[in-house]
Amino acid sequence: MDIQFAEIEVFAPKAEAAWAALQRQYASRISAAELDHLLACFVLGLTSPACGEGDPGFHFDLCRALVAVSLPPERTEAALHTVPEPTQPWVASAYQLIEKQGAKVGLSLREKTRNFEDFLATEANGAAHQGASAIARKN
Repeated sequence: MDIQFAEIEVFAPKAEAAWAALQRQYASRISAAELDHLLACFVLGLTSPACGEGDPGFHFDLCRALVAVSLPPERTEAALHTVPEPTQPWVASAYQLIEKQGAKVGLSLREKTRNFEDFLATEANGAAHQGASAIARKN
């Protein structure tokens, strides 16, 4: 993954859990491209509550980085740029449903943190405090 985001730490566990569930439930029933696109739809929904109103380029790069945690680069790009032809009648509606499910999870994350930016600032302050404590112990 080329791009590093602080947000990855917040979203990656949810995206990885979704990928594992999608593979377990659908890998034998649909194409790899469909499975990959389901992950991309989930990630889009997951990140939309936090990033949807902001810079679209940032949001897309974050989605790319999260999908890339589970998929190799060529599959990541295909999942983000191509909607595969459904091999089963239910797959087309599954894309929308999984995005909505991702949005529900994203809203839940946002509620837990109350304010996403405050959460990230708290994480950064905690890391700075740990670093300062380590320096103080050495001296």
